[in-house]
Amino acid sequence: MPHHGAPLLNPFGSPMISGPDSKEQPPVNYNTKRQNENRPILAFVSGIAEGVSDIWVEKLLKTCGDINSWRRVCSADGNLQGFGFCEFKSPNDAASAIRVLSSTDGHKEGGWTLPSAKPTQQKLMIQVDFSVKELIDECQGMPNPAADTKCATDDELVQTVECIVRELEAAVIETSQTDEAKDEGEAKNDGGTDNTNENTAVNAETGNDDDEKVVSLELEEEWEKERARSKRHKRYILAAEEREQQTIAKQNERGDRIKWNAMRDLDEAEEKQHQRDAMSVMLSKWDDVQQAQMGEHGYYRDRQRWWRHRKVERAREMELDDVDRRQQERETCASEKPATGTTERRDLIEALIKEIPSDPKALFEWPVKWEQVNDTLIKSKIEPAVRKRLAEYLGGEGDDSSVSELAEYVVAHIREHKPPQELIDELEMVLVEEAPTFVARIWRFVVYESEAHARN
Repeated sequence: MPHHGAPLLNPFGSPMISGPDSKEQPPVNYNTKRQNENRPILAFVSGIAEGVSDIWVEKLLKTCGDINSWRRVCSADGNLQGFGFCEFKSPNDAASAIRVLSSTDGHKEGGWTLPSAKPTQQKLMIQVDFSVKELIDECQGMPNPAADTKCATDDELVQTVECIVRELEAAVIETSQTDEAKDEGEAKNDGGTDNTNENTAVNAETGNDDDEKVVSLELEEEWEKERARSKRHKRYILAAEEREQQTIAKQNERGDRIKWNAMRDLDEAEEKQHQRDAMSVMLSKWDDVQQAQMGEHGYYRDRQRWWRHRKVERAREMELDDVDRRQQERETCASEKPATGTTERRDLIEALIKEIPSDPKALFEWPVKWEQVNDTLIKSKIEPAVRKRLAEYLGGEGDDSSVSELAEYVVAHIREHKPPQELIDELEMVLVEEAPTFVARIWRFVVYESEAHARN
């Protein structure tokens, strides 16, 4: 079983630790904890005996609590493996399943061994990530006045599970008897195959060790993949929350700046009005004879020098007026100038856009001309479009770290000519229900660019 190391990120925060000399425990913030009481929990279920169908496994899991989904892992040839992944609706449901069903930390001593046609010593186990285990412990310790007081106790759940296991055992015995009867009938017709069967049994025994190693390796790989997906999902959630906080901070800063600019404009308007009022009062009391006698103003003190300065200032004002007038004329001409491009080219582009289907199913079946999708096209057009769309869906900027990481993954998927449905399955962890729409938009763009380059 793979080693459970410390998680890369802990979105739930660190628990409060008090020293041995602490006399008073800080109050528990139940409002924060209740935000996680309905959070789905992904658990790894192993120790499922060979021949036990998903119906029985799902029945056992639902006995302990509500689940969102149960996914059994299959081998490359389609055979069911002895492990899978279950998503519980809440931490309490996951905790109940661990207490009742798991062989470690379970309520039943020795754990559960599911009946099978072949003898097995595998114990049913339910495991969760370390950080998820902390969340389950927190939610279990939280008082919940809205909880149903009629919920079944662990002892009652164990009795229910025992009944289900006995039903499963009876079904296994009945199936075994039916198979034995069928084998006896076939043995009469194929009496000469005994030696071959013995040799096959010997080979099977010698290969058991190798099979167990392969199954163990597959189990470890699936577990690591699921953990990686879960951690990546947590990183994107944290990145989205950080982007949201940054957006709020930017909006507050923008609001403060707008308010400051408005106050500044108001102060400037008041100052100009004050200057106009002062000028009006001064001109109403102006006396040329008196000012000439005083000689304080430059006009009366040295008229030639004042006139030379005035000519320079007036020339500068006229030059600035001429620049503004020419800029205004250029903007007017640019707005009235018709758009460039021929009508024929525009018609071809519109025809190609109409030809590409909008329905996702028909779009995904369109044969993409991959020979046209080279590195130049990807870097110049497809990758910028992917970054722009992701920034729209995730609410970040094009150069954001999370957007860049996800964009590189999408571009690598397109570069390897993989089908779009696989991309939807991977992006559902981040974009949820918007993943099909996003992939359809990107795929339509790829189809258009490949067709446009193929048709010149």
